[in-house]
Amino acid sequence: MELTFLGRGAGFNPNEGSTSAYFIANGELFLIDSGESVFRLLLNKKLLDSVSALNLFISHTHSDHVGSLGSLILYAYIVNKMVVNIIVDKNMAYLPSIRSLMKIYGLAENMYRFVEASDYDGKYSMFDKVRYIKTKHADEMASCALLFETNQGIVFYSGDMQDPAPIVEIIKSGRQIDKIFVDSNSDLQNSHHVSVHQLNDIIPPEFKSKIFCMHINSLECIKAAKAYGFNVVEL
Repeated sequence: MELTFLGRGAGFNPNEGSTSAYFIANGELFLIDSGESVFRLLLNKKLLDSVSALNLFISHTHSDHVGSLGSLILYAYIVNKMVVNIIVDKNMAYLPSIRSLMKIYGLAENMYRFVEASDYDGKYSMFDKVRYIKTKHADEMASCALLFETNQGIVFYSGDMQDPAPIVEIIKSGRQIDKIFVDSNSDLQNSHHVSVHQLNDIIPPEFKSKIFCMHINSLECIKAAKAYGFNVVEL
């Protein structure tokens, strides 16, 4: 399963763009997060003009992950005549926050719909199923990662998280792994993201080629990730 990244930067690293990725399956666009820079890039690439539907994943509600949400939904509805599908898990702790954002942005309820992740099971060539996994990112808000099951193995997308336990659990499970995308930080004092140095300590050498660092905070982060044998997502 291949993801195309629109941005790979951390919230305070806007030069790299808001971290967001997409893929197209069965003619539909699947977008992971919609931070501040995402709407402009979607328009520049004319991605909304070439698909039959827009399916949106939201990992959490920090603005570098949802800052384009209002403009994106409004544009898709008015210009592309699309009702945006927001893929959710009914147990997502931040679902009320997403509903509140819709009201703040002035979006009418007919412009979007909430769709359970399980409704996508077995319908797409790119993946068999996708599920949200609860993660820990910041004390003041809930957050989730994404876990795709594909013919090539598991694809894990961390969103933002401070505790790499879900990655360790996946590796220990013995399940086939395709790719693991993880937010990575070079600052050991940053308590909201996984450090590339911490990753180096916990990832067995034979799995390092499966790791793709994203949400990077600096050039030093990129250099360290590559020195450790990890991949860094390219734009």
